[in-house]
Order: sequence, then structure tokens, then C-alpha cells
Amino acid sequence: MASISQISTATDLSSLTGTKVSTVASSTSTTDSATAQAEELKTQFLSILLTQMQHQNPLDPMDTKEFTGQLAQFSSLEQQISTNVKLDSLLGSLQQTAVASSFGYIGQYVDLDTNSGTLQDGQATWTYALPEDAEQLTVTIKDGSGNLVYSGTLQNGSGSTQVSSGTYSFTLNPEDYGGSLADGTVLKFSINAKDSNGDSIDTDIHTTVRVDSIQSDNNSTYLQAGGLLFEIGDIQKIVQPATTTTDTTTEDTTV
Repeated sequence: MASISQISTATDLSSLTGTKVSTVASSTSTTDSATAQAEELKTQFLSILLTQMQHQNPLDPMDTKEFTGQLAQFSSLEQQISTNVKLDSLLGSLQQTAVASSFGYIGQYVDLDTNSGTLQDGQATWTYALPEDAEQLTVTIKDGSGNLVYSGTLQNGSGSTQVSSGTYSFTLNPEDYGGSLADGTVLKFSINAKDSNGDSIDTDIHTTVRVDSIQSDNNSTYLQAGGLLFEIGDIQKIVQPATTTTDTTTEDTTV
């Protein structure tokens, strides 16, 4: 059966994971475009300057101040191109460093702020936080195509559907879905929690995955866990592998 264990009495997952970091998009393509544009402007500037010098009136040559100003603009343009080239080199070095540091995550279990999980060794694990006591709590898990994989109403240790506020871990096991899904399958986890008045309770959901490999694409480095791809900035924390201690069970399971 699905195993669920209470991790703590905290009612907010953010309090356990610390400051959340936003992933910054790569700016390499912008830098490449700026460098190409600067090179084109440099060529145009030299062409215009040579044309002016070739066709100037010997009796009325170009104004020295104007010529000096143009040379200053040319010097500034060269500095801009040089800066862009150095930035490209720096970005490349940072990318190599990011790839190297990513290898340290392989084999680690990490917490992600998403309800998307993945089957690894036949299991998938999520954590969720209840800010208040729930009179009834139903879990639904679907695959990427929206097909129902699992549905169940949670019970506490005494067999009641009342679940106290706190942070819990939910692990989907092969017997819960008939073992018919391949490892790496991406699954969506959702909770329908109701209080004693029948009103919905908002729950914070995270997933726990094991980093299997590293991928790089368009100068971005991604960690891979089953069918999930994510960046280092998406990791909330490194965690211990999920335990199978069952403090809460499920009933009315549908596969």
C-alpha cells in the first residue's frame, strides 16, 4: 500500500527549505547578437571613414574635431567588441564550472517545489504541508496524458479520515498502480483537502527525486531524474531517501 509518514509539525514547506532561488535564463544568445552587430558597425564605420578621406577636398579637408570624434567612436566600438568577446569567454568558463559542479548531485535525493514526480525503482515520493486540520483528504495521481494512476482517501493511524496539520510524505508503490508503469514515467500529484466545514484547504506540494544524470543544451545545464529535467536553481534542498514508515494509510484506492 502507499506509505505516508509525518515529517514534522510544520505547516509550510518553505520554512523547511529556506530561501527559494529563481533560475536565471541564459543570456548567451543576446551576447552573440550584440557581438555580431558591433562587428558589422565597425566594418561600416571603417568604410565610411575611408570614403571620406578619399574624397575630401585638399583645399578644404575634414574638420580635425570631427575626425577626432569619429576616431573616438571607433575606439569605443573596438572596446565594446573586445568586452563582448571576453564576456563570451567568461560565460563559457562559468558553463563548464556549472557542469562540473552538477556531477556532485548525481545519486543525491533532492526536493523540488513542484507536484510533478517521477517513478524511480517503481516508486514516486511527494511531500505536502497541511496548514490546518483536515476532515477529509483525497490524493489523486495522474500520468502525463491525464490518465488516472491512483486515487485514495487518506486515513490517520486510528483509521479516521481526520488528518492533523503538519508536513507529510507520500510514497507511491508498485502495488498501488499494478506495477504497469515504466520507470521514468512523469506523474502529477494533487490533493483535495476539506476542513470540518467542507471548505477546501490549500496545500503546499513538493516532490523528492534522485538525480540520475546531467544534460547540457544551448549552454544550459539540466539535472535529470527519470523523466524530469530541472536546473540546480530549482533544488530546494538535498534530502534523505524516503522512509517507508506508515503513520497514515489510504482507502478506496482506484487504479
